[in-house]
Amino acid sequence: MDILIRDLNRTTVKRIDEKAKKLKQSRQEFMQNLIENFIMMQALNEREHELKTTLEKNTEVLTQFQEQLEKQQELFHLLLED
Repeated sequence: MDILIRDLNRTTVKRIDEKAKKLKQSRQEFMQNLIENFIMMQALNEREHELKTTLEKNTEVLTQFQEQLEKQQELFHLLLED
């Protein structure tokens, strides 16, 4: 699929061309890689955020579980003392 971008600043195009040349790529290849990498990074950042949220929730549940377990343990010790 093609994308056409109009009216870019000359300086911007020049810098793109310089970067592409350093990488021994055409402007087309450079821009294609740049866009595809940007989209991939966005997806990875979204996934990372989802995983961090899940980890925080799991940590909260484990903390609550630990608190309940400690209460059960105290109750068990009280029952054994009688």
